[in-house]
Amino acid sequence: MHFEFIKTQDLAPTIHREIEAFLDRQNNSHPYQFPGWTWGENSDKDTTYCAMVREQGEVRWFAHCGISFPAGKRLRPIRCLTIDRGPACDDADLTLYGLGKLVEKTKELGFAYVKIAPEWVEHPEWTVGNTLSRDGWQVLPDRRSSLRLDLGAGNDELLRSFRHDTRLHIRRSEQQGIVVRCAQDEGDVQEFQRIYFEMAMIKKIPACEPSSLLHSLRWIVNQKDRGALLLASKDATPLGGVLAVRAAKRSWGVYSATVKDTRFTVGHVLQWSAIRWAKEHGCADYDFGGYREGINTGPPSFKRGFCREAVQFCPDYRYSLNRPLCSMLDFLTKARAKWRTP
Repeated sequence: MHFEFIKTQDLAPTIHREIEAFLDRQNNSHPYQFPGWTWGENSDKDTTYCAMVREQGEVRWFAHCGISFPAGKRLRPIRCLTIDRGPACDDADLTLYGLGKLVEKTKELGFAYVKIAPEWVEHPEWTVGNTLSRDGWQVLPDRRSSLRLDLGAGNDELLRSFRHDTRLHIRRSEQQGIVVRCAQDEGDVQEFQRIYFEMAMIKKIPACEPSSLLHSLRWIVNQKDRGALLLASKDATPLGGVLAVRAAKRSWGVYSATVKDTRFTVGHVLQWSAIRWAKEHGCADYDFGGYREGINTGPPSFKRGFCREAVQFCPDYRYSLNRPLCSMLDFLTKARAKWRTP
C-alpha cells in the first residue's frame, strides 16, 4: 500500500481522470469529492489537497480534503483538515487504513484535528463507525439524512408515485408552456447564479460562496455527462434552474433556485427534468439533498412530494491531533455561539 497526500493544483490531468474513474466505481462517492468540483484557477490553491491510497499502482481509497481555519484566517497556523462527503471507498478495511495514514500525515504537518463528514449509509455490515470510535475518533452530534428516489421504474410509474399536488404542479408547468433546457454557455451560468443569489437574499437563507458556486457550475456545464444545469423559462424569460450531478450510479440535485413569480411554480418541473436526466444517464437513484423529519413546510415538504424514502448517514467524526488546542477551539466556538444568540 502506498499513501499519497498532494495539493490539488499539482494533480496532472491523467491523475484527475484516474480519480474520477475510481469515484465512479464506489457506492459511497459524492460529487463534492471530485477534485474538479471545488478547485479552479481562482481558488485558494493552498486549501485543497487530495489524499489517496494505491495498491499495486491502482487508486483504492480517496479523499478530497479542505483546510479550515477555526480561529480565523488571521491565525492561519491553526489549521484543521476537513473532508466533506468523504473519504470514498467501499472497502471497510481500506477505509480504516486510509484514515489511519491520513491521521499520521496531518499530525506530522501540524494540523489541530481531522474532521470527516462521510457519505456512508449505516447498515449492519459496515462496521467502520464502531472501529473509529474505539480508535480515538470523536462522534460529533451532526447527523445528516436525505431523500432518495429509486429510478428503477419507468417514467410513467415514477410520475404516478409522486404526491398528487406534485403531479399537478408538473402538469400545470407543462400546460403553461414552461420550457426546460440544458445550459450551454457562460450567459446561462451567470443567469442561474443571479437567480440563485436573489432567491437567497429574499428568503434569507445561507448561500454558497460565489466563486465556489461559479466554478462548480462552469465545471458541470463543460463536463456534459457528469451533470447538467437545467434552466426553466417562459417565452425566453428565465424562471429558475437546478444543477443535477452524478457520481457512479447515483445522482443529486445540488443547487436549485427559482424567481419570485406567483404566476408560475417551476420547481417541480425542474426536479422532474433532473430526475429524467439522471435516468437517461444510467443512474439508479436521485438524491434530493439534506432532509429533516417532522417539518411539514418548505423544502422538506417539497421533497416529500417526490419521495419518502429517507436515508440516514453515519455521523461526522473528528480526530483531535492536538487535544489542548482542540479544547481551546471548542471553548471559542461555544463562546461565539453564546455571544451571537440574542
